[in-house]
This record gives sequence, structure tokens and C-alpha cells, in this order.
Amino acid sequence: MDLDDRLMGHWSSVPFSYGAMEASELGFLDDGRGWSAWFNAADALCVTRFAWGCPEPGVLELRAQWLVQGTLSQAAGRTAFSSTEPAERLDDVTRHPYTIGPAVPMPGADALMAVSFEEPVEFSHQYARGATLIRPEEDPTHLVLPPR
Repeated sequence: MDLDDRLMGHWSSVPFSYGAMEASELGFLDDGRGWSAWFNAADALCVTRFAWGCPEPGVLELRAQWLVQGTLSQAAGRTAFSSTEPAERLDDVTRHPYTIGPAVPMPGADALMAVSFEEPVEFSHQYARGATLIRPEEDPTHLVLPPR
């Protein structure tokens, strides 16, 4: 399965979550691995580790492998757990049509480069482009789950 180079890196729903009590992030590694992280104002954190690919242009396929839930760390820096529940093995496949291009997060704001999904991935339809180069160690489950 092909990988869309334009998806690789970090994406965040935060700019599009104005006023919301929750947000999510996506991480796509260049080897077909990745993760999604959902967190809220009550410090809950839920991370799904997945394999990803694009079976056709404009379609993202996610093969969920692990789910880890717990408490969001308040330490500055990357999204991380302060505590976790036991990890749960998953075997789900979902497909998500998407487009990549400029999007305005709220009226009066400047357009950001974003990926927009027809149906939500985690809780959001839109994610703003973050760093294009990310490492496996940036996965919030890196210290919780065995290496792949």
C-alpha cells in the first residue's frame, strides 16, 4: 500500500477546536506506522497506535493495533501519559477520504495548511500541519507499549 508523503508528520486539531474541551493529534511516520491521540480538559488521554497507508489517492486507511488510555501529563513538551490503564489489542480497519490544502480555523484567522476528512478521525474533521519530520519516540505510547 502506498504512503502519501504529504500526510507524513504531526497534525493537530487544536487550531480547529476553538472553544472545545477536547482536541486530538495525528502522527504519521514515513515507515507506515503512526498514532492518534485524543485528550480533554479533564486530563484524559487516549492513544491508538496504527499502521497506515493510502490504498488510492485521497483515501487514508488506518489499521488500529493498540489502544492505551490514561491521564495526560502536565509536563511541558510533547503529549505524554502520567498514568495508564492496561493496553488493549485492536484489529480494526477504517478508511477516511481526505484532502490537503489551506483551511481557515475560525473567522478572521489566517488560513493554515490542513488535512480535512469527510468523517472525523478521533474527534475532528480537520487537523493543522505541524512538524513534517517526527520520530517514533514522539508516540505517546512509546514508553508504554513494546517496540513494533
